Amino acid sequence: MVLVLSMVSVLTGCSSTEPSGTDSQKTANEKGYAHPESIVTAQELKEMIDNDEVVAVDFRDAKLPGGYIPGAVKIARKDIATEKNGVPGMIADKEQIEKVLGNAGIKNDDTVVIYDDKNELWAARLWWVMKVYGHEDVRLLDGGLDAWKAAGYDTEASAKEAEAAEYKAKEANKDLIADLELIKKSYDNENLLVLDTRSEKEWNDGHIPGAAWIEWTNALKEDGTFKSAEELKNIYEGKGVTADKEAIMPHCKSAVRSAHTFFVLTQLLGYDNVKNYDGSWLEYSKSGEKIVK
Repeated sequence: MVLVLSMVSVLTGCSSTEPSGTDSQKTANEKGYAHPESIVTAQELKEMIDNDEVVAVDFRDAKLPGGYIPGAVKIARKDIATEKNGVPGMIADKEQIEKVLGNAGIKNDDTVVIYDDKNELWAARLWWVMKVYGHEDVRLLDGGLDAWKAAGYDTEASAKEAEAAEYKAKEANKDLIADLELIKKSYDNENLLVLDTRSEKEWNDGHIPGAAWIEWTNALKEDGTFKSAEELKNIYEGKGVTADKEAIMPHCKSAVRSAHTFFVLTQLLGYDNVKNYDGSWLEYSKSGEKIVK
């Protein structure tokens, strides 16, 4: 399973009934997360949908047919990204995000739950984008679409046709973003830590000087749900990724896998010093800066 998850990470960027008490049904409180309000189980999402308390967002590949959680709206991955200084896949500007969220029928005060079918890899990227632009209540579905299906819930053939709404984003929160200049400052500052979340092969092919390496999949259990806070703490602190750093800067190839790790560190472990390196390896590898092999 770890190998399968690693293959997914390189490329990116049948439901079964589980017995009662499995990890996919454990709540965020039961797992000891610092911010349990940022994640929901399939059962919790089903109740929220039944009570009309949520906007569910499908953030899977736009070409995939069917498999929509009932009532979910669709947002395409390409619509939240742009090219900046020759680097593709960067976070889109405020006006573009306002347009995308508004077209999806999302309002500023909505509770939003995002899901995908890649262990919340892409969902975490949209979650991070929404946080950068100040959306207050946005959450992830623990285990993603697989957890929904495993709970025995139905899916629909198509997304909901959203009624456009007016959405007003805040100015981008730069405290959640790392840039190349900050990465360069980490070379001789032990309180600035670069965290590589790519695969082992990518890491061995070349990495940023002084970086730590923890592949994003290490945060997941075999069923695709997140590990408990205690397990996660042991993983990250064991590699020197500690809350006392001045800044922790996760990266991958295009800041998708690192957005997943950003979610883990900030929401599940409660770190407040994490900045996703949006340019990631696509920018760094072309910058002329030193690459360690």
